[in-house]
Amino acid sequence: MFLFMGLCFGVSALGLLGGAVWAYFKQQRTLESRVAATGTVVELTAQVTQRGSILCPVVEFTVPSGGKIRFTSDFGSRPAGHKIGQSVNVRYDAADPQKAEIESTMNRWLVPLILVFMGIVACCLAVAFLGIYGLDPSSFSP
Repeated sequence: MFLFMGLCFGVSALGLLGGAVWAYFKQQRTLESRVAATGTVVELTAQVTQRGSILCPVVEFTVPSGGKIRFTSDFGSRPAGHKIGQSVNVRYDAADPQKAEIESTMNRWLVPLILVFMGIVACCLAVAFLGIYGLDPSSFSP
């Protein structure tokens, strides 16, 4: 039983850590394929979540053709992480400028860090279960 659990957690740890590496490089490729711009926070809108509400910034920026694009960020917080009138760096898809997001460390690292944390927990559990298996006297019986 301990061997099985240890192996399951070990495989899970490898999958999670591999997923973290994949998520990091996917995020890097996405950022590199997007166009950088500078935008301005023009509004803060409340988004209702299961835990209450968060304030998401509404950002406006100008594309090279001169058109103004306005989008609401998927990431918000309470209290608000941005102020109306604040200048922010934006990355957007040149083919569809509505697909834009504020450039931030959280956007870049959130998913990979969550996967790394879960992978480390799974790795520790694998080591614990395999250690218990190695100490179990019944595991040495013929």
